[in-house]
Amino acid sequence: MNGQSAEFVEVGATAELADGTYVTVEVRGCSLLVANVDGAFFAVENRCSHIGSPLGGGRMKRGRITCPLHGAVYRVRTGESLAPTLAPRGLRTFETRVEDGKVWVRPG
Repeated sequence: MNGQSAEFVEVGATAELADGTYVTVEVRGCSLLVANVDGAFFAVENRCSHIGSPLGGGRMKRGRITCPLHGAVYRVRTGESLAPTLAPRGLRTFETRVEDGKVWVRPG
């Protein structure tokens, strides 16, 4: 780990997260959804902005995660809500890094 990663937390190995998949992890009391989209890794809060239900268990396709409870859709890269009538607020995003085959997230 270099000095830049000191404030980041390791959340898993890149080899364990295939393209088009995600995992949910707890980092410092915050539930996050970490996704691999076209070989790049992104982290968003694991909570639908509609009513706060977990996004884990939802379907991810083409870089979009769908809430399993009510169907709100979000862009994983940016946290943007693609269903503004249902979920007018997007998801909080978190900075990620890849170092030595590991995915790191800054839980800020």
